[in-house]
Amino acid sequence: MRLKRRRGFTLIEILTAVMLTGILTGLALAPVVATVRRVVEIQDAHAGSVALSRTLAFIARDLRGAVRSARVVMTINDHEAFGGLKDDTLAVMTNSLSRQNLAAGTVVYKVERDSSLRERPAGLYRWVFPGKQVREVNTGTLKGETGQLVLPGVTGFNVEVPKGSERQPSYTGGLPVGVYILITRGNKINNNEESLEDIVVFPD
Repeated sequence: MRLKRRRGFTLIEILTAVMLTGILTGLALAPVVATVRRVVEIQDAHAGSVALSRTLAFIARDLRGAVRSARVVMTINDHEAFGGLKDDTLAVMTNSLSRQNLAAGTVVYKVERDSSLRERPAGLYRWVFPGKQVREVNTGTLKGETGQLVLPGVTGFNVEVPKGSERQPSYTGGLPVGVYILITRGNKINNNEESLEDIVVFPD
């Protein structure tokens, strides 16, 4: 009795099966990949919003500790960087430095931008000058190397005070009724720009 030989699979059949399996696996995983990508995007957006909120709260703490008796409590220098990005400088005399066991003095916030001449990363910086009045600080000479990086990646810092129904971009004087602060990170070119605005109100 002769046994019949069983015919095996040809190479083409095996390759076809592997290809079809790969296609079916890809179709099955596509929704999973899309979902994971969306979750990552949401997490990144949430982390960015949290960072902006914390920074605004940090600045608000310095503002709320303003020394009301000072002749010049606050200065806002309105400036635009290349490309129309807001590049304001905020200086305020505050008592909030007591949290660092320092005497009341001036705190300055401004953006340091990317430069091949600087080693520090670009972002929003904070400088502290205990015992100094606002007018005693030359904000135009400040460098990131002597300041504290508050939030990296900041590309816009816009500070204004209310003036009637409008907003005043530059200011020097006593404590205003409030301060608008707008912080922007990222840029439109890379489609990762995000902004957050807050207003700090000073009750009488």
